[in-house]
Amino acid sequence: METPCINICVLDDASGICIGCGRSGGEIARWVEMSPAERRAIMDTLPERLKRLERESAAGDAEPASGDAEPASGDVEPASGEALP
Repeated sequence: METPCINICVLDDASGICIGCGRSGGEIARWVEMSPAERRAIMDTLPERLKRLERESAAGDAEPASGDAEPASGDVEPASGEALP
């Protein structure tokens, strides 16, 4: 089965797009269920998605958004899905 996966499976927080292959989490989850034509149609969009993600990431690096500050010393952020005590 053709796949764009390059084993860098990390979803960008802002876009939900994998920084390795350019697919969304939903596309990754449904990949094996898709027809070859559906997979090919998505793969045709991936180079532009990855370029856009790279541009947006570079723009974000240039100007930090408010609220993106590092936690204060001693503060610990909970892992995803965990509630604060």
